[in-house]
Amino acid sequence: MFRSALPLACAGLALLATPALAEPARNLGITVAPLGAYVLQGDAEGALTVGYSAGLGWAYRKPGAVLEVGGHLASGRHLTEVTPMSVRVVPLGDTRVRPFLGVGASMLVPHSRPQSVAPDTLGSRVLQLGFELCGGVGVELGENLFLSAEARYQNFSARGSPFSGERQSLRSTFLGLGMHL
Repeated sequence: MFRSALPLACAGLALLATPALAEPARNLGITVAPLGAYVLQGDAEGALTVGYSAGLGWAYRKPGAVLEVGGHLASGRHLTEVTPMSVRVVPLGDTRVRPFLGVGASMLVPHSRPQSVAPDTLGSRVLQLGFELCGGVGVELGENLFLSAEARYQNFSARGSPFSGERQSLRSTFLGLGMHL
């Protein structure tokens, strides 16, 4: 009896010592933000373009990390803007409420061209380059769902060079629902 108990005990210890197979971590978050608004302000006469927008955002973060990589695409009646990649600081890590601050490079594509009698802030460029500062908060609603609120400040060149002194700013806010994949 002792001979059969020893191999059985060794097999039991081996099973206990092996790491458990955990469910894979859900590192990618996709956000659909149907509620958005923006204000585009030109540098010249202070002209404004205001509108509603909808967006799609994404973020990738390893569990426990305080940095994440994200981006978004948002479009409205007057313009489409995209930040393919931004680096965000998530100081609280893996908590139910996760605020973040980020910085990234942005692109702006105006949909309409200004009329010669009524110029606006959209300018005459097809593609405008700039940078983005963003901040927001994600609130976990369940295992895979979260609510997201984000505010962005983007600054674009109003001329051909991305480093031109003539700038325009885009301020926007978005509210959306996200899912971890």
